[in-house]
Amino acid sequence: MSAPPSGAETVSASLAFREEQPDAPIYPAHALHGQDRAWPETNCYVDLWIELLHHRGLVPEAMLGFTVRQDFEGDQFTFFKPSMAEIETLYGLRLDELAIYEGLEGHALIQAARGNVVLVEVDAIHLPDTAGTTYGREHSKTTIGILAIDKAARRLDYLHNAGRFLLSGADYDGIFAETTLPPYAEFVRPVADPLPAGRLPAVALDLLRANLRHMPGRNPVTAFAAALAETGEALVQRPLSVFHKYAFNTTRQLGANYEMLGSHLAWLTASGAGDFSAAAEAATRLGSEAKAFQFQLARAFAKRNAAGLPERLDRAAGTYEDVFGALRRALA
Repeated sequence: MSAPPSGAETVSASLAFREEQPDAPIYPAHALHGQDRAWPETNCYVDLWIELLHHRGLVPEAMLGFTVRQDFEGDQFTFFKPSMAEIETLYGLRLDELAIYEGLEGHALIQAARGNVVLVEVDAIHLPDTAGTTYGREHSKTTIGILAIDKAARRLDYLHNAGRFLLSGADYDGIFAETTLPPYAEFVRPVADPLPAGRLPAVALDLLRANLRHMPGRNPVTAFAAALAETGEALVQRPLSVFHKYAFNTTRQLGANYEMLGSHLAWLTASGAGDFSAAAEAATRLGSEAKAFQFQLARAFAKRNAAGLPERLDRAAGTYEDVFGALRRALA
């Protein structure tokens, strides 16, 4: 998983895209990736789907009910992803595996010509939008959405993280280089019309209710605190590079997940599906509290001292209970 670019780097890469393709329309990222958010980016898969739906003129907030399922898995929070069955129900889009038997470039050319988006795991060392983190510096696995390919010019138009970008030349060669094992790839194709705007909130609400039946049976923030109580002291003695990986898979997944849930509930409220404003506020607050705890975790690594770290999650654990208490009252 590649580290995301900063907001400034995303803007810079977007400007480069427009300079190299002056006829391309300006591509504003979706509001879910706004720089006013606690977590402008979440994980590469959810971010990609947000922008893929936005690119097609669809409403990504409708899919986010799956976030109520997130749990603490003992060493990490669930890497939250949308359900493909729900994607098909809401948007009429289907995701299928793309067999790579003649090289990625050839198959991607065929699918792009058919209007399908190819999702493929690539090495972020070749992605200009990760300038300042992995681009040209560090190998890291991430997923992009291929929109268009100009084989003759060796140019690739793609979605990644919070935007749409262009790569070319040596980066193009790096993305499509033959490897011993072909990359895992999928393609997105329309199989039905998306739900009309008038039906979307009611169906999204039904899906939220269904997802709630699979929510964790215990408070995952409390479980995270218990794990830190056992492992925290040894953890913070390790290099700062460990902090970045650990935070990505714990505090960032927790915080981004609940900020997305807050956006989903706010959208349901604004759409007239019910009054979820209290639950939306609590979920957004939990997202911010996870961000604050991430700073505290960083300080613990800097000082090599985890004393009191688990107790600093007490507020977030209480907010988790607030989220689901308010959600149950709204659904009742």
